[in-house]
Amino acid sequence: MAEPEGEPGFLDHARPDDAPALPPPPGQMAIVLAALAIGVLLMGIQLWLLTVALDLFLAGQGERVWVLALVSGGIFLGGLLMLWLLHRRPRVRRTWR
Repeated sequence: MAEPEGEPGFLDHARPDDAPALPPPPGQMAIVLAALAIGVLLMGIQLWLLTVALDLFLAGQGERVWVLALVSGGIFLGGLLMLWLLHRRPRVRRTWR
């Protein structure tokens, strides 16, 4: 099956299994590794917040735990935002002559 002239391959259908796997675009690996490092750091902060919250709760200061829960929820939402940004695809505007 021939591709139309001037159109990139696999535009509207999945890549066949026998097609060679292309390396990621330049800089993509660095972005993924940076996102992984940020994710691990955020998970470490959330674990620390959980430890502090449990310590405060066991010390009888349960009213201060809610602030830590809100901060932890904000970190979680930030992680979801990062996932959304990583999976986002830029729009390409085609100009026809």
